[in-house]
Parts: sequence; structure tokens; C-alpha cells
Amino acid sequence: MAAEKKGSKNSEHHGHHIVPPKVLYTVWGLLLLGTALTVAASMFHFGALNYVIGMVIATVKASLVVMFFMGMKYDSNENRVIFLTSFVFVAIFFLLTFTDLFFRGTVEFDAGRFAKAAEARAGAQFKDPWIGTDDLRKRGHDLFMTNCIACHGPEGKGNGPASVSLNPKPRNFTSGDNWKNGRKPSQVFGTISHGLNAMPSFSTTPAADRWCLAHYVLSLGPAPGKDTPEDLQKAGVDTSGKGGGGGEKTLPVDLAIDIMSEKG
Repeated sequence: MAAEKKGSKNSEHHGHHIVPPKVLYTVWGLLLLGTALTVAASMFHFGALNYVIGMVIATVKASLVVMFFMGMKYDSNENRVIFLTSFVFVAIFFLLTFTDLFFRGTVEFDAGRFAKAAEARAGAQFKDPWIGTDDLRKRGHDLFMTNCIACHGPEGKGNGPASVSLNPKPRNFTSGDNWKNGRKPSQVFGTISHGLNAMPSFSTTPAADRWCLAHYVLSLGPAPGKDTPEDLQKAGVDTSGKGGGGGEKTLPVDLAIDIMSEKG
């Protein structure tokens, strides 16, 4: 009989607790109230208390979810301890991860070395990239197929799959009409660099690659105009013979990583 009572007690202890609907509706209402308080608090500036107020509201809401919707209020003490301990381990993990902030030291940025490395890399790949050559157009074709066909289409007619949702439509490179910034290589280089309408800026792309793209897209249509020294100067080209690189100096990502690793 005692065993039966003991088993009955254990069965009751391990059974599922059914939360009354009234409690669930009350908690749901409190969560909605907490959300409203969060929105209301965001409309006012409390100075240093902004973060504290936001975290207090978020903590209360999270506690309600854990206690009632996740059933932690009705669970055993053992499970509560296990649940709370998980947060302790996460805190320890983050603490140990961020301790290296005290041992990193000062990282010096050698801008001159970066600029020289970029110039050397660009010069080794293409000399005077503002002057169109077959090698530049071949490189431009490869870049176009990677970065541009989604909007401009594989033939450069402005009919790529993404063009359906764009207004105005992407440029049809096979046509020589209505180029807003002109059809000289330097002008197309400028458009690629700064963007136009829905087309984003490609200023982070190495300048030599932007020249390659300009020469390639111009090869898809009628013969383009020729750049004057003034045009090239506007595009950032040093025509004195002392510079080079085709516009502003940029550094390829892989080279930057190598240099930063060496500096570290």
C-alpha cells in the first residue's frame, strides 16, 4: 500500500502541469504590455538609463516566457538549476573569449606600405588600364559574368533576371544611345565607381578591375568616344607618368590579409 502511494506520488510529481487558460491569457497580456513599453521607451531619451530600461523590460518579458510558456515555474528544482547553470556557462565562455582584449597590444597601420603594395600589385597586372586592350576586355568579361549579368544579362542587353523589378531598367550596353554619364571609358569608369540609379557603387573593387569592366561593356556596342587628358584627370588618372594604377589606389583583400598577418 505504501509502495502504491509512493508510486502515485512519483507519478504526480513527473506528470505534466496544465496551465489554466486564464494564466496564459494574463501572461500574454503582460507580454503585449511589455512590448508597448519597449516602443514607448524608444521614443524618449533617458541618457545613460536607455540601456538599463531596455534590459529591464526585456528581462521581465523573457522571465514570463520562461516561467509560464516554457513551464519552468512548474518544473522540478533540479531542472531549474540545470537551466540557470547553462547561462553561467555561456557567461564564462564570453568572458574567456573577450579576455584577449587585454593582450592584443597596439596594431599600427602603415598606410604608406599599403598604398605602395596596392600600386605594385595593380602595375604588375595591368599597365595603364585606362587604355583598352584585349587582355583588359577579357578580364572585364570575367568580372562581368560574375558581378553584372543578374541585372544586365549575359549579353549586356539589360534583360537579366533581376531587371524585372528595377525601374529604370538596367543599361543596354549594345546600344549607344542615352548614356547619362557618357560613353567614354573614363565616364563609364566613373559610373561603375560611383553607381547610378539602382546600380550600386563598385568603389571597393580595385580600380584596374573597374577599368576592365568599362572597356568590356563598351566593346558590346558601337565604338566609344576617346578620352582626353582632362577626362582621365577627372577619373583620377595620373597622366604625368609618376603615378599609375588607374585612379585611386586600392588594395586587394588577399594582399591586405597577408600584410595584416605579417604585421601581427
